[in-house]
Amino acid sequence: MDLVPSFSIETWVLLATSLALLYLYGTYSHGFFKKLEIPGPRPLPYFGNVLAYRKGFWAFDSKCFKKYGKIWGIYDGRQPVLAITDPDMIKTVLVKECYSVFTNRRFIGPRGIMKSAMSVAEDEQWKRVRTLLSPTFTSGKLKEMFPIIGQYGDVLVRNMRKEAEKGNPVTMKDIFGAYSMDVITSTAFGVNVDSLNNPQDPFVENSKKLLRFNFLDPFLLTIIFFPFLTPVCEALNISLFPRSVVNFFTKSVKRMKENRLKDKQKHRVDFLQLMINSQNSKETGTHKALTEILL
Repeated sequence: MDLVPSFSIETWVLLATSLALLYLYGTYSHGFFKKLEIPGPRPLPYFGNVLAYRKGFWAFDSKCFKKYGKIWGIYDGRQPVLAITDPDMIKTVLVKECYSVFTNRRFIGPRGIMKSAMSVAEDEQWKRVRTLLSPTFTSGKLKEMFPIIGQYGDVLVRNMRKEAEKGNPVTMKDIFGAYSMDVITSTAFGVNVDSLNNPQDPFVENSKKLLRFNFLDPFLLTIIFFPFLTPVCEALNISLFPRSVVNFFTKSVKRMKENRLKDKQKHRVDFLQLMINSQNSKETGTHKALTEILL
C-alpha cells in the first residue's frame, strides 16, 4: 500500500505551487520591519504575533520592551504594527500630529455601526468625530464630572471596607473593574449602576460581552488571515462586535437622548449631556480642547 498518492507530475507541480503561493501570501509582509532595521519577535505565517497576546497584552509588551527597547515591530496577522514607548514620540503621535498625520487605526475587521466610535474611526471620519467631541473635553467641563467620580469612589471604599471587616479576600481586578464600570456608565450615560452588587444588570452584562475578546475566535482569525473579506462582511452587515450588544447600546443611547431632549429640566453633568449641549449650542468645534487634555 503506497503512503504517497500517485499523482501526476502536473498535479504535484500544481500542489507545490499552490502551497508556495499560500506561504508567500501569509508571510510576504513579514519582512517590513527587518528592512527598516526595527527589531521585534518573529511572526508566524498568517498569525503574525497575535497568538503571543494570549497571555495578556501587558505581559507580551513588557517582554518585548525588556528585549527590544523603546521601539519594536509586531504583526497583526500580516499587518505591520509599530509599538513605541518613547514619551516624546508618543506625545508627537497622540498630541502634535494626531489631527493631521496619524489619523489611521489598527485594523480590526468589519465594525458595522462601531466604525464611527471614537477609538475606531479613521481619517476624515476621525477628524469629524474629534472636532464634534472636543468641546466636551475642556478641563472645566471635565471638572464638572468630578463629583460623580468621587461618589463612586466612596462606594468603592465602602465595599472594600465591608469585605475587610468580614476578613474576606478581595480580587482587585473584580472590585476595580466594577468601580470603572460604575464611573463610565454614570459619567457617560447618567446611568446609576452598582455593578459590584448588581452583576446581572443589563448594562453590566452587555458591557462585559462587548469587551470580551477571544484571539482564537474562528471569525476573527478568518479576518486576520484574509482581510480582503472585510468589505464583504460589511456589505452583509456582519461585524466583530456582537449584534445583540450593539443593538442594546444603540437603542439605550437613542432612548436616553430622546428623553433628555423632551425633558427641559436641568440634568446632572455627564458626557451625554455635554454632547447634547454642544450639539445645541453655537460653540465652534476645534481640536484644541482635546489636545489640552492629552498634554
